[in-house]
Amino acid sequence: MKRLIIIALLAAWPLFAGAEESDDAQADDAAEEESRFGNFLAIPLVVTEPAIGEGLGGGLVYFHRDGDRDRPRVTSASKLAKTNQKQTPPPTATGLLGVYTTNDTWAAGIGHSRTFNDDSWRMIGALARARINAKIYLADNPFRFTLDGSVLYLNAKNRIGESPWFIGTSLSIADADATFDISPGNPARGILPDFSFTDVGVAAMGIYDTRDDTMMPESGQLVDLTVWRYDEAIGGDFGYTTARLKANSFHRFAEKFVVGFRLEVGSAGGDVPFYAQPFVPLRGVPALRFQGDVAGVAEIEGRYRFAERWAGIAFAGAGFVDDIDPTVATEEDINAWGVGVRFLALRGENVWLGLDYARGPEEDAYYVQLTHPW
Repeated sequence: MKRLIIIALLAAWPLFAGAEESDDAQADDAAEEESRFGNFLAIPLVVTEPAIGEGLGGGLVYFHRDGDRDRPRVTSASKLAKTNQKQTPPPTATGLLGVYTTNDTWAAGIGHSRTFNDDSWRMIGALARARINAKIYLADNPFRFTLDGSVLYLNAKNRIGESPWFIGTSLSIADADATFDISPGNPARGILPDFSFTDVGVAAMGIYDTRDDTMMPESGQLVDLTVWRYDEAIGGDFGYTTARLKANSFHRFAEKFVVGFRLEVGSAGGDVPFYAQPFVPLRGVPALRFQGDVAGVAEIEGRYRFAERWAGIAFAGAGFVDDIDPTVATEEDINAWGVGVRFLALRGENVWLGLDYARGPEEDAYYVQLTHPW
């Protein structure tokens, strides 16, 4: 439920392009530094996730004035040489978002993220209400369903000393109704019963993060191991465990060229509801299309910065699911590739806007990006 609401809220592109390019880059940076914090940013949103259709929405983001962040920022190799700061922390911001798509999916939410104590703590909180219309696949047959409810998500991470290691915890509470399309001709008719549920989970995580920037990295690594436990003992209706290992590595060559490598594997066990089953998270593959007790991807991406505020990318990846459960196994080769373009909209925050075209095993798809998709 949480993942589907996040897809509905965040698979979107702010079309706001920031300040116009200045002939004096230093003055341009100073102007953005002056206006970036303590101000509101209104953004239109475009949703392009194949699982929930195409759609539009809007958001209002407030960037807080934060004393911890009034210090030199690392957004390029040249700035790295001028400051002792080795990593650009995430922004401190509060946002309101709402979206609606062509298949009658809608979502609205409020979220807040912040860092403090010189980036020793990173915290995120979000509350959302959504109606998600999507599909799951059993033996490669689509079953349409609707999730209608609310979710609360809280996350806190603490840096260990001055190291790149973090430990953290999360809380997720979802309360929703699950209904299945019972119209004539739908294969789910009479097979999958409707139900209401409360799903409560807590997570523990260990993170290693040496990326130079959290929005659009050019160098460094991220390794994230997160284990969730959902249980009746803490107020939920299900008892199951999920785990995800995520490893990203970024390498800069000749100042303008960046290569990224990604490996991500998820697993689940116990009384796992259908919406929480691991799936292949790959551009060109709709969310929930390929699910299993174990699912993952390997992907490579190349990025070339051909102008001050413009970059082109190319990517290719492969996904996999286990074949233990014959109801979710597939004979498809889960491969995808694509190309894209990026525009540096806010220089001070290193916020890049992007458009990707991806070709998957079954269909083509377009994605609009706000930060790096990994």
